[in-house]
Amino acid sequence: MKEHIVWGFLGAAGIAEKNWASVQRSGNGILKSVGSRDVQRARAFIASCQASVPFEKTPIAVEGYEAILADPEIDAVYIPLPTGLRKEWVIRAAQAGKHVLCEKPCAPSLDDLVEMIEACEAHQVQFMDGVMFNHNRRFAKLIEVLQDVGTIGELRRVESCFSFLGGEDFENNIRLDPRLEPAGCLGDLGWYCLRLTLCAFNRELPRSVRGFFLEEKNGVPVEMRGDLLFNEGRTASFHCSFNTTLEQSCRISGTEGFLSLDDFVQPFGGDHTAFTISRLTSHNEVCHYTTLLEREEIRIPGNATNDPGSQETLLFKNFADLVLQGTPDPAWPEISLLTQRVMEAVLQSAQRGGEPVKLS
Repeated sequence: MKEHIVWGFLGAAGIAEKNWASVQRSGNGILKSVGSRDVQRARAFIASCQASVPFEKTPIAVEGYEAILADPEIDAVYIPLPTGLRKEWVIRAAQAGKHVLCEKPCAPSLDDLVEMIEACEAHQVQFMDGVMFNHNRRFAKLIEVLQDVGTIGELRRVESCFSFLGGEDFENNIRLDPRLEPAGCLGDLGWYCLRLTLCAFNRELPRSVRGFFLEEKNGVPVEMRGDLLFNEGRTASFHCSFNTTLEQSCRISGTEGFLSLDDFVQPFGGDHTAFTISRLTSHNEVCHYTTLLEREEIRIPGNATNDPGSQETLLFKNFADLVLQGTPDPAWPEISLLTQRVMEAVLQSAQRGGEPVKLS
């Protein structure tokens, strides 16, 4: 049995720098090739990354992506291309027998993603999106706590926010290009909020959603919020924006307490990750009122970033383990489809002025 898989990168985007290191630290992956439409860009990318986190054998630069898909030594491809370009290359990679790790949002539309995943299933290759926090040890503990009704009680509500300040020159960023990133901040940032919510609710599909544009440019969301209604009156809300400071907070509330963290997407640096469980009670004696707080921090040992146990490394390690075992796990494409479906419904609602969109 093979002990590692061989990777090819279709693109030299900035996020691929982090994932270069992830492959190198994974222990079960080797990066052979980096492709780019501009081979000089691929060479510069490789030189920079190799100087920072070197592979024993320097990966090679390839012009375009076809040669990577045709390389029989390559087992899997990582696709950080803009959303508008992903469908073609995911399908072509699947047809070439390559397993696919795809950045998010996965596709311009749900129909596109269905085609992409059907191609992967037809050719028996693994499909997974690039949401890293699904792979960290803290997230596994968080889900364990949510499933224990004795901790915060029955889950009732999830609130989340992911934002960053685009800056003065942001108008030229591809995130605002309707051809390349049609979902704007909703796809780039809201995808994480929706994934967190869906996982917290055990992958349950909401009954209906509403979306609201707070700002848009060329039809692309720059700042927006969304509301999700689940069965039995359970709710969720999120805010995503290119207009406010970096924030990645969430609060998950139950009938007995609430769970919170301020770094749910990318954990703060340090030798552990954590989240907080809080319970508030009110003590009243005639005219005297006091609110009491009981708070517990749950710590998970291990470096949060830049480490073999970090979430970015575990994403690539876990993916490679699935490839090495030879049986694709359908749970990963299923959660991508669910996230895409809800995201598209939120976008449709916002385009209709906040009109509720029902999901069957």
